Amino acid sequence: MKPCWLIQTNAEGVDVTKIIAEIKSQGMVVKTIDHPYLGTRFDFSKYDQDDCIICYGGIDFVRHVHMYAPFIPGAWCNLNNMKCSTYYAYLGEHLLNKQYLMMPIGDLLRRWDKMITYITNQSWFIRPDSGAKPFTGHVVNSYEKHEIQSVVQQVGPEMLVIIAPKKEIAAEWRFVICDRKVVTGCQYLPNESSGYSLSSFRLAEIIATQEWQPDLCYTVDIVESEGGLYLLEINSFSCAGFYDCNIENIVRCSSAAAEKEWKEYN
Repeated sequence: MKPCWLIQTNAEGVDVTKIIAEIKSQGMVVKTIDHPYLGTRFDFSKYDQDDCIICYGGIDFVRHVHMYAPFIPGAWCNLNNMKCSTYYAYLGEHLLNKQYLMMPIGDLLRRWDKMITYITNQSWFIRPDSGAKPFTGHVVNSYEKHEIQSVVQQVGPEMLVIIAPKKEIAAEWRFVICDRKVVTGCQYLPNESSGYSLSSFRLAEIIATQEWQPDLCYTVDIVESEGGLYLLEINSFSCAGFYDCNIENIVRCSSAAAEKEWKEYN
């Protein structure tokens, strides 16, 4: 059975035109929806729940699929495995931010003055533990305590965060992994292009062949910093941007992975 794709067309900042065109060119059915926001429940009953269905869209849509749609595979977005506190435990040796602290952001705010007393003139990178990214990771200077206060007001004091010394990044690449194989990649910083370095691809391959995997299909970001190659972060497949990656490979390989997963459950 060829998979059917269910694509959200109104996800903020996501252009699905190329993906939809490629799915159709490979002879598969694609259905589109405008997903309602603000907690409104979407009715998935009009879709054949016995079909092999791949979902792609924004994080709210993906969460909705997990909660209400018994599709297989549905959405590849294992939010528990996308937490830093999860995948750091398995892939820590490859991390850019090896020298990290992890704590509730309210605790970070409380300890901030003591931290900068011992380490002055330091810039820090701070990001949420959650793969759903309730706030955007960014650099905070030692004199910018108000930035930490702002995030606390935004997400609350209990939010678990990662803080690490700022690292200079020369380049960043995104790779797509399907069923333990790197199927495509591209550069997205400092410029977007369809190319990637062989060394960045090799590190993505190392991650793809680890015993522990965050999901059947997912994306991985590799960076170059101070002459070395490192893992920056892992993201989901179903709500990731693909930049200049090869869409033909993504659709073909993820569809094959979906069919394999569907057959295992049926």
